[in-house]
Amino acid sequence: MDNVLDDAPSLERPSPGSPRVNVEEAAARYAFAAAEIRTLRVLDVASGSGLGSAFLLTQGARFVVGVEAAGEALSEARIHAATVGLHFVRADAALPFLDASFDAVVSFETIEHLADAHGLLAECRRILRPGGRLYLSTPNRTVTRWMPPNPFHVREFTDVEILEVVGQHFRSVACFWQRPVFFPTFVLRQLGRRCVAAVPGGQSLWRLWKRTRPRRIQAGATTWWGSRFDQALGQDRHYRVAPARRTIGVHPMYTVLVAR
Repeated sequence: MDNVLDDAPSLERPSPGSPRVNVEEAAARYAFAAAEIRTLRVLDVASGSGLGSAFLLTQGARFVVGVEAAGEALSEARIHAATVGLHFVRADAALPFLDASFDAVVSFETIEHLADAHGLLAECRRILRPGGRLYLSTPNRTVTRWMPPNPFHVREFTDVEILEVVGQHFRSVACFWQRPVFFPTFVLRQLGRRCVAAVPGGQSLWRLWKRTRPRRIQAGATTWWGSRFDQALGQDRHYRVAPARRTIGVHPMYTVLVAR
């Protein structure tokens, strides 16, 4: 199965030294899943530095296995592996587990890195017990197409597209949102950013604008030096995962699905 998981930069794997906004987004996703998978056997696909896997265990999962293809990230993750009930395995999207081995699979910000999205979903379906749940998140292309392209993403999906793809493998799929934006304002801001960058001295103007941004956005742009996810990281309402809602002009930056 083709995959590029081990090409993803460290900035896409929340860890000490990552931008705080990335860490808070990830922590909120794991906090969302953790509320429903206490006492369950959990597989964390593309577990990165293991922060999310460790968090799921502290929140009551029966045991957690993290799967990661990148050796550097796996070395970071194994720092947490001394904890009873937490294990890490080096593997790609071809999951090295028996059928029906897990009660829940968590796969956050993974599927957009793969050439074979259906292959990953089929593997998740295979290793889940009957009635098991998949928790999946991915950038929403409706929004991210206006942002600078991410060179490590093979394919990004709109919320409609990812619902359709996941629905081909799971009987029931519930849709949630993370970081909704008012689309007209968001697009104008991105266009303004491009214009500023194109004029002489534009980079200096952009740096000045960043220093005058709202306090919350400035805080999100700082570097995170924590060693674990805690409840406070997952409770910021700006980053929390909430049920999808159809509101004129509003779209999520990330789509989060729960599939059975």
